[in-house]
Amino acid sequence: MLNFIKTVLEENVSEQEKYSQFIEVAEKEIEAEELAEVIKYIKEKQSIIIDLPNSLDICGTWWSGLPRINTSTLTAIQLAKQWIKVTKHGNNASSGRFGSFDLIETLWYKIPETPTEILEQYNTKNLVFLHAKKLYPFFKEFSQIRKKYEKPTIFNIIGPLLSPVNSDFQMIWCSFEDKMKLMIETCRILWRKNVMVLRWEDWLDEVTLTWETKVLELRDKKIKEYSMNPRDYWFEKCSEEEIMAEKIEDKIRIAKKIIAWVCETKHKDLVDINTKIALNFINN
Repeated sequence: MLNFIKTVLEENVSEQEKYSQFIEVAEKEIEAEELAEVIKYIKEKQSIIIDLPNSLDICGTWWSGLPRINTSTLTAIQLAKQWIKVTKHGNNASSGRFGSFDLIETLWYKIPETPTEILEQYNTKNLVFLHAKKLYPFFKEFSQIRKKYEKPTIFNIIGPLLSPVNSDFQMIWCSFEDKMKLMIETCRILWRKNVMVLRWEDWLDEVTLTWETKVLELRDKKIKEYSMNPRDYWFEKCSEEEIMAEKIEDKIRIAKKIIAWVCETKHKDLVDINTKIALNFINN
């Protein structure tokens, strides 16, 4: 994996050759030690690294494939309203989907592109959005072949580990149960301080209201595993249909209502439980 990335970033490789090599490594199993080396190498190549020690970094692997609202993005916005310093990094979706930065660009938020803009947004709004395509040269080299491949790969795991912000706390929403341990072990090798990797029991990369959520948590170099139930946080369970959002216009409409504190559907509870768990994570 590391040799492939070095070849692409350091040599003049054609798109055809790049894609051929990409297929070989895209779904190859990787150990935490190797993934940590990949992360270290890429971060050395990134043009922007900023220390924001008191912040909470939020990101997801995405690719659950379920028609849901952009929960992690809305959670970040709600946390910032409660004076929590938050960084949210991610990307636009591919293949006609609607990702976190598709929503952000639809709303009124300016996405920063320089360290000065990042710090200004962070200090004035308690929240900064970090767009992978604009801030990480690494992703530009692989964006087209990832779109062409049209399936989740190890790059979905790499993304959340590459935030240009060094934070004390990180919450990673993970769609892939078999990659949760890989991600948390990699964070431990990288000396990340406090990390929580979460996944619903059936694909969803967020805390859910429909069933239990699996959690791997890293604190003081120690990892613990547990599950969370909505009732643990005084929320009632609901059906999947109650928190679905099939159409893009529905996602936008619901998001605007949640931000304006006027949403009356279970979508509000979905964002609220994720927000509450984030607050509990950073305050304990």
